[in-house]
Amino acid sequence: MTVRRNLPASSLRFGALAAALTLLSGAVMMSAGYVGETGSWTIAGLIAIAGGFVILAAFAVARRTGQSDGRRAAPGGRFRARPSGAMAGTLLSGGVMVFAGRAGSAWGWGIAAALATVGGLVIGAAFAADWRARRPKPNLLR
Repeated sequence: MTVRRNLPASSLRFGALAAALTLLSGAVMMSAGYVGETGSWTIAGLIAIAGGFVILAAFAVARRTGQSDGRRAAPGGRFRARPSGAMAGTLLSGGVMVFAGRAGSAWGWGIAAALATVGGLVIGAAFAADWRARRPKPNLLR
């Protein structure tokens, strides 16, 4: 039996904002792939940088979601500047989304939709890995 607790409205708003920013980042990365295939890869690189900033904002909002429902954002309240599985998943998802945009312009939007779905699943796994890494560990010695 699972116990469900009521989440505060601010937590739900932050979660919705994080999801919207994640979708926006995917769309920006797909547009980068499309621009790269049809125009200039230099401009596509600049667009991809903007998509990277959007996904970083989504991660920041997702961490804020954890703070608004009473959990700490990071163990000890400190920023950890080391590579993580969440960051690797985020980079992989961004690459898949750029490739999806390129595939859309080169081979058709059906293939692009399938690739975008894969990219969405990868970023979802990255968010889950980040959440698991931030989750407070139970103290069994109490």
